[in-house]
Amino acid sequence: MKSKLLILFVSILSFQPLLSQQAWSPYQRQLWFRPVITHAEYNSAFLANSTAKYDDNVRITTGNLALEYGITDRLTVDFTAGFGKLGRHRIFNPNNFWRTAVNEAPDKYGFLDTRAGIRYKLIDEFDSNYKWMPTLSLRVGGIKKGDYDRNPQALGDGASGGEINLYLAKDFNFFGMGTLGELAYREREKPVPNDIIYYGALYKRFFESVFLTFGGRGQQGQGGTSYFDPRQAPPYNLYDLKPINDQFQVGGINLLDWYIRDNRPPWGRKENFVNLEIGLGFMDGSGNFYNFFYSETLAGYNTAKLQTVGFLVNMPFNL
Repeated sequence: MKSKLLILFVSILSFQPLLSQQAWSPYQRQLWFRPVITHAEYNSAFLANSTAKYDDNVRITTGNLALEYGITDRLTVDFTAGFGKLGRHRIFNPNNFWRTAVNEAPDKYGFLDTRAGIRYKLIDEFDSNYKWMPTLSLRVGGIKKGDYDRNPQALGDGASGGEINLYLAKDFNFFGMGTLGELAYREREKPVPNDIIYYGALYKRFFESVFLTFGGRGQQGQGGTSYFDPRQAPPYNLYDLKPINDQFQVGGINLLDWYIRDNRPPWGRKENFVNLEIGLGFMDGSGNFYNFFYSETLAGYNTAKLQTVGFLVNMPFNL
Protein backbone atom coordinates (compact mmCIF):
# COMPACT_ATOMS: atom_id res chain seq x y z
CA MET A 1 0.00 0.00 0.00
CA LYS A 2 2.71 2.47 0.97
CA SER A 3 4.64 1.98 -2.27
CA LYS A 4 1.52 2.55 -4.35
CA LEU A 5 0.74 5.75 -2.50
CA LEU A 6 4.05 7.16 -3.63
CA ILE A 7 2.53 7.90 -7.04
CA LEU A 8 1.02 10.97 -5.44
CA PHE A 9 4.45 12.56 -5.44
CA VAL A 10 4.83 12.44 -9.22
CA SER A 11 5.21 15.72 -11.07
CA ILE A 12 1.87 15.47 -12.82
CA LEU A 13 2.26 18.18 -15.44
CA SER A 14 4.23 16.07 -17.87
CA PHE A 15 2.30 17.81 -20.65
CA GLN A 16 3.77 21.19 -19.72
CA PRO A 17 6.16 21.09 -22.75
CA LEU A 18 3.12 21.47 -24.99
CA LEU A 19 3.43 25.18 -24.18
CA SER A 20 6.99 25.41 -25.42
CA GLN A 21 8.23 27.46 -28.33
CA GLN A 22 9.24 26.33 -31.81
CA ALA A 23 11.83 27.23 -34.43
CA TRP A 24 9.54 29.71 -36.18
CA SER A 25 9.17 32.98 -34.32
CA PRO A 26 7.54 36.43 -34.49
CA TYR A 27 8.87 39.06 -36.85
CA GLN A 28 10.47 42.23 -35.56
CA ARG A 29 8.12 44.24 -33.28
CA GLN A 30 5.50 41.48 -33.46
CA LEU A 31 3.92 40.04 -30.28
CA TRP A 32 2.46 36.56 -30.10
CA PHE A 33 -0.22 36.38 -27.40
CA ARG A 34 -1.09 32.74 -26.60
CA PRO A 35 -3.55 31.63 -23.91
CA VAL A 36 -3.64 27.86 -23.29
CA ILE A 37 -6.15 25.75 -21.36
CA THR A 38 -5.51 22.08 -20.53
CA HIS A 39 -7.30 19.35 -18.62
CA ALA A 40 -5.60 16.06 -17.70
CA GLU A 41 -6.68 12.93 -15.86
CA TYR A 42 -5.07 9.71 -14.71
CA ASN A 43 -6.06 6.68 -12.64
CA SER A 44 -2.88 4.63 -13.09
CA ALA A 45 0.85 5.21 -13.15
CA PHE A 46 4.25 3.73 -13.86
CA LEU A 47 5.99 3.08 -10.54
CA ALA A 48 9.59 2.39 -11.47
CA ASN A 49 9.36 -0.83 -13.52
CA SER A 50 5.85 -1.72 -12.35
CA THR A 51 2.40 -0.13 -12.69
CA ALA A 52 -0.36 0.80 -10.28
CA LYS A 53 -4.11 1.24 -10.70
CA TYR A 54 -6.22 3.60 -8.58
CA ASP A 55 -9.86 3.73 -7.54
CA ASP A 56 -10.38 7.38 -8.46
CA ASN A 57 -9.34 9.71 -11.25
CA VAL A 58 -6.89 12.47 -10.44
CA ARG A 59 -7.85 15.62 -12.40
CA ILE A 60 -5.60 18.56 -13.22
CA THR A 61 -6.82 21.75 -14.92
CA THR A 62 -4.49 24.58 -15.89
CA GLY A 63 -4.56 27.94 -17.62
CA ASN A 64 -1.40 29.48 -19.07
CA LEU A 65 -0.46 32.63 -20.92
CA ALA A 66 2.58 32.60 -23.21
CA LEU A 67 4.03 35.81 -24.69
CA GLU A 68 6.65 35.95 -27.45
CA TYR A 69 8.05 39.22 -28.80
CA GLY A 70 10.31 39.69 -31.80
CA ILE A 71 13.16 42.07 -31.01
CA THR A 72 14.39 41.43 -34.56
CA ASP A 73 13.31 38.94 -37.20
CA ARG A 74 15.74 36.45 -35.64
CA LEU A 75 15.84 37.38 -31.95
CA THR A 76 12.82 36.64 -29.72
CA VAL A 77 12.08 36.88 -26.01
CA ASP A 78 9.40 34.76 -24.35
CA PHE A 79 7.52 34.53 -21.06
CA THR A 80 5.05 31.89 -19.83
CA ALA A 81 3.05 31.85 -16.58
CA GLY A 82 -0.10 30.13 -15.40
CA PHE A 83 -2.39 28.88 -12.67
CA GLY A 84 -3.62 25.37 -11.96
CA LYS A 85 -6.04 23.27 -9.96
CA LEU A 86 -5.53 19.76 -8.64
CA GLY A 87 -9.02 18.33 -8.09
CA ARG A 88 -10.12 16.48 -5.02
CA HIS A 89 -9.68 12.72 -5.21
CA ARG A 90 -9.35 9.51 -3.19
CA ILE A 91 -7.12 7.11 -5.03
CA PHE A 92 -7.92 4.17 -2.69
CA ASN A 93 -11.56 3.93 -1.62
CA PRO A 94 -12.28 0.19 -1.48
CA ASN A 95 -15.44 -1.61 -0.48
CA ASN A 96 -13.28 -4.35 0.99
CA PHE A 97 -13.36 -4.10 4.80
CA TRP A 98 -9.87 -5.55 5.09
CA ARG A 99 -8.28 -3.00 2.84
CA THR A 100 -7.41 0.41 4.21
CA ALA A 101 -8.94 3.42 2.49
CA VAL A 102 -7.05 6.67 1.97
CA ASN A 103 -8.43 10.01 3.09
CA GLU A 104 -9.77 12.21 0.33
CA ALA A 105 -7.31 14.85 -0.87
CA PRO A 106 -8.99 18.29 -1.12
CA ASP A 107 -8.89 20.68 -4.07
CA LYS A 108 -5.54 22.45 -4.36
CA TYR A 109 -4.57 25.53 -6.33
CA GLY A 110 -1.32 27.26 -7.20
CA PHE A 111 0.71 29.27 -9.69
CA LEU A 112 2.57 27.04 -12.13
CA ASP A 113 6.27 27.11 -12.93
CA THR A 114 7.16 30.31 -14.79
CA ARG A 115 9.45 30.20 -17.82
CA ALA A 116 11.30 33.05 -19.53
CA GLY A 117 13.98 32.98 -22.19
CA ILE A 118 15.60 34.40 -25.30
CA ARG A 119 15.65 32.61 -28.64
CA TYR A 120 17.81 33.20 -31.72
CA LYS A 121 17.01 31.89 -35.20
CA LEU A 122 20.27 30.37 -36.41
CA ILE A 123 19.00 29.37 -39.87
CA ASP A 124 15.86 30.57 -41.66
CA GLU A 125 14.67 28.13 -44.31
CA PHE A 126 12.79 30.90 -46.13
CA ASP A 127 15.98 32.97 -46.56
CA SER A 128 18.11 30.03 -47.65
CA ASN A 129 19.18 29.25 -51.21
CA TYR A 130 18.82 25.54 -50.47
CA LYS A 131 15.36 24.00 -50.61
CA TRP A 132 16.31 21.28 -48.12
CA MET A 133 17.48 23.73 -45.44
CA PRO A 134 15.37 23.67 -42.22
CA THR A 135 14.79 26.45 -39.73
CA LEU A 136 16.92 26.10 -36.60
CA SER A 137 16.57 28.18 -33.43
CA LEU A 138 18.50 28.11 -30.18
CA ARG A 139 16.92 29.18 -26.90
CA VAL A 140 18.32 29.77 -23.42
CA GLY A 141 15.87 30.27 -20.56
CA GLY A 142 15.17 30.11 -16.87
CA ILE A 143 12.50 28.40 -14.75
CA LYS A 144 11.00 29.79 -11.53
CA LYS A 145 9.11 27.25 -9.45
CA GLY A 146 5.48 28.00 -8.61
CA ASP A 147 3.87 28.42 -5.23
CA TYR A 148 1.92 25.15 -5.26
CA ASP A 149 2.07 22.63 -2.43
CA ARG A 150 4.57 19.88 -3.29
CA ASN A 151 2.89 17.38 -0.97
CA PRO A 152 1.36 14.95 -1.62
CA GLN A 153 1.74 15.85 -5.30
CA ALA A 154 2.58 18.97 -7.24
CA LEU A 155 1.45 21.04 -10.22
CA GLY A 156 5.05 21.18 -11.45
CA ASP A 157 8.55 19.93 -10.80
CA GLY A 158 8.95 22.00 -7.64
CA ALA A 159 12.36 23.47 -8.47
CA SER A 160 13.83 26.50 -10.19
CA GLY A 161 16.51 26.09 -12.84
CA GLY A 162 17.55 26.73 -16.41
CA GLU A 163 17.23 25.13 -19.82
CA ILE A 164 18.71 25.21 -23.30
CA ASN A 165 16.57 24.26 -26.32
CA LEU A 166 17.33 23.54 -29.96
CA TYR A 167 14.25 23.81 -32.19
CA LEU A 168 13.82 22.54 -35.74
CA ALA A 169 11.09 23.20 -38.29
CA LYS A 170 10.78 22.48 -41.98
CA ASP A 171 7.95 23.02 -44.43
CA PHE A 172 8.51 20.47 -47.21
CA ASN A 173 6.64 22.64 -49.72
CA PHE A 174 4.81 19.68 -51.20
CA PHE A 175 1.50 18.02 -50.26
CA GLY A 176 1.24 20.58 -47.46
CA MET A 177 3.56 18.56 -45.26
CA GLY A 178 6.26 19.58 -42.81
CA THR A 179 8.00 18.64 -39.59
CA LEU A 180 8.72 20.08 -36.13
CA GLY A 181 11.31 19.02 -33.59
CA GLU A 182 13.03 19.91 -30.32
CA LEU A 183 15.97 18.72 -28.25
CA ALA A 184 16.48 20.30 -24.83
CA TYR A 185 18.46 19.96 -21.63
CA ARG A 186 16.93 21.17 -18.36
CA GLU A 187 18.85 21.63 -15.11
CA ARG A 188 17.12 22.31 -11.79
CA GLU A 189 18.17 22.92 -8.22
CA LYS A 190 18.88 19.77 -6.26
CA PRO A 191 17.58 17.23 -5.55
CA VAL A 192 15.37 17.48 -8.65
CA PRO A 193 17.23 15.57 -11.40
CA ASN A 194 18.23 17.12 -14.70
CA ASP A 195 16.33 16.06 -17.82
CA ILE A 196 16.78 15.60 -21.55
CA ILE A 197 13.59 16.51 -23.44
CA TYR A 198 12.87 15.56 -27.04
CA TYR A 199 10.02 16.09 -29.47
CA GLY A 200 9.24 15.25 -33.08
CA ALA A 201 6.12 15.65 -35.21
CA LEU A 202 4.81 15.72 -38.75
CA TYR A 203 2.06 18.03 -39.91
CA LYS A 204 -0.26 18.08 -42.92
CA ARG A 205 -1.85 21.27 -44.16
CA PHE A 206 -5.27 21.18 -45.80
CA PHE A 207 -6.82 24.05 -47.78
CA GLU A 208 -3.93 26.31 -46.67
CA SER A 209 -5.56 26.96 -43.28
CA VAL A 210 -6.25 23.60 -41.56
CA PHE A 211 -3.37 21.74 -39.91
CA LEU A 212 -3.21 18.18 -38.60
CA THR A 213 -0.19 17.41 -36.40
CA PHE A 214 0.93 13.99 -35.18
CA GLY A 215 4.00 13.32 -33.07
CA GLY A 216 5.59 12.30 -29.83
CA ARG A 217 7.32 13.92 -26.90
CA GLY A 218 9.53 12.43 -24.23
CA GLN A 219 11.67 13.09 -21.19
CA GLN A 220 14.71 11.17 -19.99
CA GLY A 221 15.81 11.81 -16.42
CA GLN A 222 19.55 12.15 -15.90
CA GLY A 223 19.58 11.18 -12.24
CA GLY A 224 17.36 10.78 -9.22
CA THR A 225 16.10 7.85 -7.21
CA SER A 226 13.49 5.16 -7.77
CA TYR A 227 10.28 4.63 -5.83
CA PHE A 228 11.12 1.82 -3.51
CA ASP A 229 14.77 2.13 -2.55
CA PRO A 230 18.00 3.67 -3.80
CA ARG A 231 19.41 0.43 -5.19
CA GLN A 232 16.25 -1.33 -6.42
CA ALA A 233 17.47 -4.78 -5.39
CA PRO A 234 15.99 -5.83 -2.03
CA PRO A 235 17.09 -7.34 0.28
CA TYR A 236 20.58 -6.19 -0.71
CA ASN A 237 19.59 -2.60 -1.36
CA LEU A 238 20.89 -1.49 2.05
CA TYR A 239 24.31 -3.09 1.61
CA ASP A 240 27.18 -1.23 0.02
CA LEU A 241 29.11 -3.91 -1.85
CA LYS A 242 31.86 -1.51 -2.96
CA PRO A 243 32.47 0.89 -0.07
CA ILE A 244 34.81 3.75 -0.97
CA ASN A 245 35.48 6.23 1.83
CA ASP A 246 32.02 5.46 3.15
CA GLN A 247 31.66 6.95 6.62
CA PHE A 248 28.01 5.91 7.08
CA GLN A 249 28.31 2.14 7.31
CA VAL A 250 27.52 -0.01 10.31
CA GLY A 251 27.87 -3.77 9.90
CA GLY A 252 27.93 -3.42 6.12
CA ILE A 253 24.64 -1.51 6.04
CA ASN A 254 24.76 1.95 4.48
CA LEU A 255 22.88 4.13 6.97
CA LEU A 256 22.61 6.95 4.45
CA ASP A 257 20.71 4.68 2.07
CA TRP A 258 18.48 3.61 4.93
CA TYR A 259 17.67 7.24 5.68
CA ILE A 260 17.17 8.17 2.04
CA ARG A 261 14.80 5.26 1.47
CA ASP A 262 12.31 6.60 4.00
CA ASN A 263 13.07 10.32 4.05
CA ARG A 264 14.28 11.40 0.63
CA PRO A 265 12.18 14.20 -0.92
CA PRO A 266 9.78 12.79 -3.53
CA TRP A 267 10.67 15.50 -6.05
CA GLY A 268 14.17 13.97 -6.22
CA ARG A 269 12.96 10.92 -8.12
CA LYS A 270 13.86 10.15 -11.70
CA GLU A 271 10.95 10.63 -14.11
CA ASN A 272 10.83 9.39 -17.71
CA PHE A 273 7.88 9.45 -20.08
CA VAL A 274 6.93 9.05 -23.73
CA ASN A 275 3.78 10.85 -24.87
CA LEU A 276 1.80 10.53 -28.07
CA GLU A 277 0.32 13.83 -29.29
CA ILE A 278 -2.18 14.81 -31.98
CA GLY A 279 -3.45 18.27 -32.80
CA LEU A 280 -5.97 19.90 -35.12
CA GLY A 281 -5.42 23.56 -35.93
CA PHE A 282 -7.01 26.34 -37.97
CA MET A 283 -5.68 29.72 -39.06
CA ASP A 284 -8.14 32.52 -39.81
CA GLY A 285 -7.72 35.44 -42.19
CA SER A 286 -6.18 37.64 -39.48
CA GLY A 287 -3.40 35.17 -38.74
CA ASN A 288 -4.89 33.87 -35.48
CA PHE A 289 -4.12 30.19 -35.00
CA TYR A 290 -6.52 27.92 -33.05
CA ASN A 291 -5.43 24.46 -31.98
CA PHE A 292 -7.14 21.56 -30.20
CA PHE A 293 -4.76 18.88 -28.98
CA TYR A 294 -4.72 15.52 -27.23
CA SER A 295 -1.81 13.83 -25.47
CA GLU A 296 -1.49 10.39 -23.85
CA THR A 297 1.35 8.80 -21.91
CA LEU A 298 2.41 5.54 -23.58
CA ALA A 299 5.32 4.52 -21.38
CA GLY A 300 7.26 5.88 -18.47
CA TYR A 301 9.16 5.54 -15.22
CA ASN A 302 7.85 7.18 -12.03
CA THR A 303 5.19 9.08 -13.96
CA ALA A 304 1.43 9.20 -14.23
CA LYS A 305 -0.38 7.71 -17.23
CA LEU A 306 -1.90 11.02 -18.27
CA GLN A 307 -4.63 11.67 -20.79
CA THR A 308 -4.67 15.35 -21.67
CA VAL A 309 -6.90 17.55 -23.81
CA GLY A 310 -6.31 21.22 -24.43
CA PHE A 311 -6.99 24.29 -26.50
CA LEU A 312 -4.81 27.24 -27.42
CA VAL A 313 -5.06 30.28 -29.64
CA ASN A 314 -2.01 32.18 -30.87
CA MET A 315 -2.78 35.80 -31.74
CA PRO A 316 -0.15 37.98 -33.49
CA PHE A 317 -0.06 41.74 -32.89
CA ASN A 318 2.15 44.17 -34.81
CA LEU A 319 3.39 46.82 -32.38
